[in-house]
Amino acid sequence: MRRSQADKDVDATVGTNIRRFWEISGISQKKLGDAIGVTFQQIQKYDSGKDRISASKRVETARALGCDLNSKAALKLAANFDRIASSEQRAAIALLVAGLATQEE
Repeated sequence: MRRSQADKDVDATVGTNIRRFWEISGISQKKLGDAIGVTFQQIQKYDSGKDRISASKRVETARALGCDLNSKAALKLAANFDRIASSEQRAAIALLVAGLATQEE
């Protein structure tokens, strides 16, 4: 069955988000692939939106990247962050959150 353009757009957005998380985490495509049981080539296909990632692989990916899918606070932060119009303010907030997270470790 052919995917609609809307489905392709969603797959591309999901892939872009996965790429952002593994880049931020410092994990390679190979290590992420090993962690979730796929090749690095498959991770590249997910990143580009060429292949759709299943819900179970999304959960495995989140765990491998240390993301909590059930955090209401994180979801609220993400939803509100996307509403900030200023790219400079978003960048400052991202740096603040990264700094605070580093202090916790």
